[in-house]
Amino acid sequence: MLVILSQHIDYDSSYADELFHSYHYPARYRNQLHKGDTFVYYQGNRYDKSQRYYFGSGTIGEIVTSDGENYYATLIDCQKFEKKVPIHLPDGGYIEQLRYETVRKRPTPPWQSSIRPLSQEAYDYILAASGIHTVPDPIYTDSVEHLREKLKTAVREYYVGDDPTAIRRIESIASAIGTATLSSHPMEAEAEKSINPHDPSVEECERLFEYCRKMRMSYSYKPLLILALIHAGNNGSILIENAANYFLEFYSERKRRGLKAEKKRCIYLDDDVTVNQIEQNLIANPVKALVASGFFTYDEKKHVFSISSSIWETIKHGQESAITTICENKLEAYYAD
Repeated sequence: MLVILSQHIDYDSSYADELFHSYHYPARYRNQLHKGDTFVYYQGNRYDKSQRYYFGSGTIGEIVTSDGENYYATLIDCQKFEKKVPIHLPDGGYIEQLRYETVRKRPTPPWQSSIRPLSQEAYDYILAASGIHTVPDPIYTDSVEHLREKLKTAVREYYVGDDPTAIRRIESIASAIGTATLSSHPMEAEAEKSINPHDPSVEECERLFEYCRKMRMSYSYKPLLILALIHAGNNGSILIENAANYFLEFYSERKRRGLKAEKKRCIYLDDDVTVNQIEQNLIANPVKALVASGFFTYDEKKHVFSISSSIWETIKHGQESAITTICENKLEAYYAD
């Protein structure tokens, strides 16, 4: 998977990053960065537009956390670009808008996201502009792990990007995985399961994605609760208390960055809001609305919010990034209006 890592090099940050050595990020991004991902460094200066550029690349190594809140990724095979690459295309627009539909719904990049997906076309453009050229390896020489990442990307292009041509890539990559698995682990081949875009659970997952794309928003609550379930939950479920803490961190982080927590009057505008108040708010608002959609359930006795088990099986096998992107785009559009 290709990703952007936002790295501020012109002013102090609260994160314990070591340039070209390690990257520190919060738990809400834990499902957006994986060992083996290829990254491009992005410098974004909110005050000086001339200081917005790409300046290096590398590979994500081991990822560790000691508290479940702070994650640290080792960066390997890094290289600093000989020249900085501006974020704009010569004829207008942004580099990250090149084939944006393969990684997100909206053309404008989510600049506020510290970690965000990058299309292959944008990645190739950046490296070419930096003086570095890549020659893609033939698909059948890739490792099984790399092929799985390509399969996830192709499935995301098919469902999130609405690209019908991706179905051929899905078939090709799935076949390559099967060939590689049979040749290296013949006894385990039967256990390998590829993603079938015509499986009923996958179709149900796509209906959820479509619901998320079109859901109405009076507040930011619904997509944020889905993100809380994906990022801070356990096996498709989350305690309301844990969801409340996720909400509290989200709105507190917006305030720390000088952004408005919400567009209309609500409890999240108050600095002294409590977790208990947030729990009651969640039950009265997004939980009720999302359960009514038919894709989610709520156990009142255990105070657990859950996603349909069949949908979760599909999401956890390659679709976490897809639903994360949809919900983050909804939030971006909400705050941009």
